[in-house]
Amino acid sequence: MLPSDPGARHIPPPQREDWYSGDEHLRWLLRDSVGEAVWPVADAALAELGALVPQRVEPLAVAADRHPPVLQQYDARGARVDVIDFHPAYDELINTVLGFGTVRSAHLPGWRGLPGVAPRALVSAVSYMFLQADQAITGCPVGMMDAMARCLARNDPALAERFVSRIADDTGAHITSAMFLTEKAGGSDVGANETVAVRDDDGGWRLHGEKWFGSCPQSDLVLVMARPEGAPAGPAGLGLFLMPHVLDDGSRNAILIHRLKNKFGTRAMASGEVGLRGAFAWQVGALDRGMRQMMDMVSLTRVGIVAATAGAMRRNTVEALDHTAQRRTFGGILQTHPLMRDSLAELVVDSTAALTATVAVSELLDKADAGDSEAGGALRLLTPLFKGYFTERARICGGDAMEIRGGNGFIEDWPDARMLRDVSVHAIWEGSGNVIALDVLRALRHGAGPHFLSDLERRAEGAGERGPASALAAPLLGEIHALAHTLDRLAAEDPIAQQLPIRRLARRMAILAVGTRLAEQGNRFAAETSSGRLAWIAARFVARLGGEPLVDEIASDARWLEHAEHILNGGPVPVGVGVSLSAAVAAALAARLDDARVVI
Repeated sequence: MLPSDPGARHIPPPQREDWYSGDEHLRWLLRDSVGEAVWPVADAALAELGALVPQRVEPLAVAADRHPPVLQQYDARGARVDVIDFHPAYDELINTVLGFGTVRSAHLPGWRGLPGVAPRALVSAVSYMFLQADQAITGCPVGMMDAMARCLARNDPALAERFVSRIADDTGAHITSAMFLTEKAGGSDVGANETVAVRDDDGGWRLHGEKWFGSCPQSDLVLVMARPEGAPAGPAGLGLFLMPHVLDDGSRNAILIHRLKNKFGTRAMASGEVGLRGAFAWQVGALDRGMRQMMDMVSLTRVGIVAATAGAMRRNTVEALDHTAQRRTFGGILQTHPLMRDSLAELVVDSTAALTATVAVSELLDKADAGDSEAGGALRLLTPLFKGYFTERARICGGDAMEIRGGNGFIEDWPDARMLRDVSVHAIWEGSGNVIALDVLRALRHGAGPHFLSDLERRAEGAGERGPASALAAPLLGEIHALAHTLDRLAAEDPIAQQLPIRRLARRMAILAVGTRLAEQGNRFAAETSSGRLAWIAARFVARLGGEPLVDEIASDARWLEHAEHILNGGPVPVGVGVSLSAAVAAALAARLDDARVVI
């Protein structure tokens, strides 16, 4: 250490060696999800990412964030060019993510020797690893390529045949994609949009209008919502169109980029204000199904957001655990102080729950795409529920992790500030919290409730069969039945009254949905590993159904501190620890239901 750096030894350096081997829940959960036939491929890929992401992707993400894209509207001769210049780190990062097969694995068979496409849970796990370092590029431009490929494949065979393999290319010859929805007139109310589509004599379309938020406006292909001339007002009148950036003759399409947004976060990727001046586009699918088809893309990007929040929370947790394991304060290692252990436990519980949610919606997506209507109904509710809940929790975790690092966490030399800035967009992108809550209400009106409740009930019953978390089954079933009665009463209310409780209700539905899965998984994990760690995490998460008083009650029982090292960092925890906390939480929730009959 140079003499000009006195005391630097006191500040722990960040862990940049391996972000996979220590992720106990990822390794167990993904193996459980994909099965033994796929697991060797999955394990090898994720182990490779465990080193690649912290050692290569993280520095690139930092550089791209510090050198945001710049719009060059005119060339030296005064000609309008609207070219976006990116730092080399941007191109190297996106090529690294795509070159690994992050998009290809989901859409083209043969990735790493798999006979077909990769299970969506594995695709999400690969993204989850990249997202721990890079929320901006993996989360948006890469995520939209994945979503567009699925949207075209499901809705327009001819366009899919032409473009999906090129979008999913992992050799460096890929074409990029985006979607333009938001306008000044509508914001989240896409049905109020004013962009018009005019049919050409040759059967093509020309788009005229303004898009207020055009993420990745440099993309080769863009899905655009526009209203064909003469179509009715509202979302039902919108069609879906695929707009190329460059026409077949090599000329630029009639797209103007007015300016780039000066954003709070995700600075590495470009978001712009875009004008369409008769831009050529192809019709996607049926004109009268434009909004439904676009929701295919939005649904997958929402699944991607759940994965993004899980990745961000895992990174928050890794940073906080690593820092507190090395930092000495008040006469001891910071992580050994009881209050710090309690703060860290919340990060561990949230990041574990978010990964469980990610795998859950990924599995249901595969089943729904294969024609399982019950899975499709459950997914229709779980996607907005998890998107809404975990985008809220991700911001809380980001702030808590920053606080745990202390003053350095507020300094841009460290990752905490960037992670908090970047994760904040997920609460807005693809629907703000209120819009997501209204989407939950819409899904209930369209009949998704029974599929959702059936899924929860089946899992809660399974959790009660055997294992350290089995005590949670009875109160979870009680909460599910109470929820069913609440939903029946809600359906009888007028549309205005239905809106008032729906955001709070959606939070509780999300906790129930994740809690039943964690309880079920906690039992299986204990059966396979003889560890009660996941059952303990499940019980602490389920305690949130009892509100802050119950969380405080179970967290204040100091007996868990004896096992905090392995609860926080992974490792064997006596099964009895999971049994004890599950029983305590179950008793408190049962008393709440019996004594108060509190209905959500």
